[in-house]
Amino acid sequence: MLLLLSSCGKEGPTLVSGLVVDKDTDQPVPNAEVQVHAFSGGGSSGGGGYGPALGGPYRTDADGKFAFTFEADRGKTYRLDAYGPLGHFSVDQGVEVENGRTNRNLRIPVQAPGWVRVRIIDEPPTIGEGMLFVGCIGPKDYNFRLPLQREESFVIATGANIPNASLCWTVRQDVGRTVTEYQQKLTIPSLDTVTVTIRF
Repeated sequence: MLLLLSSCGKEGPTLVSGLVVDKDTDQPVPNAEVQVHAFSGGGSSGGGGYGPALGGPYRTDADGKFAFTFEADRGKTYRLDAYGPLGHFSVDQGVEVENGRTNRNLRIPVQAPGWVRVRIIDEPPTIGEGMLFVGCIGPKDYNFRLPLQREESFVIATGANIPNASLCWTVRQDVGRTVTEYQQKLTIPSLDTVTVTIRF
């Protein structure tokens, strides 16, 4: 989750404090890093974006708590992102906070990571020349284009506990120009790796 802070009044230091938590377990994330980004240009209709981090990163303590100040300009909107040492990352949502220049008791939910190990095994009889396309359905899209008749193993980093997550792949054969599509539903636990074996 992204926290949006709107500064008001004169330019000067703005205080932010709160907690970084795992969005699924609501448990604090210790030693996470919090970054501040300022919104530049555009408006509610779009056309703007968030610039580079302003100072930091600011680290949480062993209880996931953070507190720091940064120089805020009047009329600008700021965003807090958080990243955990094990790969937690901010969820792409936003909450606007308009409580002056002191923003306390903020909660930054982060998504725990998970991994998918893909093992590709070429089993006889071979199906001939062609291509294998592998994609991951989740918060991020991945596409790998690999030649057939080749054994491969690689790991896809993604989020954990994603609803309706699945791995899909397509085998496209040059001979006969046939295309076969497959899909396997996935349950990816937090901080764990799921292995999917693709045989062709």
